[in-house]
Amino acid sequence: MDVHHILICFFFLSLQDGNTGLTNAQITTRTGTEGGNITVKCSFYFSGSRKLFCKGDCTTGNILIETTSNRAQSGRYSIEYKEGFFPSTPTLMYVSITQLNKSDSGLYRCSLDRRLRPDSHDEFKITVTEALTNQ
Repeated sequence: MDVHHILICFFFLSLQDGNTGLTNAQITTRTGTEGGNITVKCSFYFSGSRKLFCKGDCTTGNILIETTSNRAQSGRYSIEYKEGFFPSTPTLMYVSITQLNKSDSGLYRCSLDRRLRPDSHDEFKITVTEALTNQ
């Protein structure tokens, strides 16, 4: 392989972001209370056209919201997308769940579907605790 091929390989590797499977990124855990709301910020280096908020992986049946808009809501779930400008400003996606219940506990994923580049995602865990009652 000559130098040009090596440089091209490094260029394309540098375009990847999020969890590509090449690293074992630590998963953030967020805690919410039953009946409350939670918002999680997902951060990406690059923008994407299709935005997804999923419980678990983004396969059929796990997708909570799928949109090409910058804002979307479906029942208790919502997305707000703010496109950044690489390399100075990250692209942000805020995902929210309202009226939390115990069954909302689990692994979630924010995902960006990008043309001509690998899709990018950010995973996090939500733990829902019981609301304290005054007696």
